[in-house]
Amino acid sequence: MKPLILFPLFFTLLIGCGSQPAFVNNGNSGQIKAVVFYDDNKNGVMDGSETGVPFRVAISQEVSCPPSGTPNFVETDVNGHSLFMDLKPGKYCVFVDNNSGMTTKMTQEIYVSSDQELVIMFGIVRP
Repeated sequence: MKPLILFPLFFTLLIGCGSQPAFVNNGNSGQIKAVVFYDDNKNGVMDGSETGVPFRVAISQEVSCPPSGTPNFVETDVNGHSLFMDLKPGKYCVFVDNNSGMTTKMTQEIYVSSDQELVIMFGIVRP
């Protein structure tokens, strides 16, 4: 009797492990704000004394992160900010053009929900 009970539980857990994180899709778009900053103390967090830096970032909705093709990079503003607006809910890959050392991941996957603005941070080492 016990094996019959354990099989459905095991099957349910197995299916749940491969699922994507939940995101809300009510028909509205979301947005991602990418921030690139000089991480002077190399802790991966933008502290009060650290400043943003103009840099090249890109976004993709391909399965692989970073995408396999040639990405369309955009420049951040002077404060290191770039806003990707009107994104349909789902999974995105945001990444930087790595010509410097990184203190955070160079590529980051993120799930966007409707009516949501997510902030993603990229720390780089000052030249």
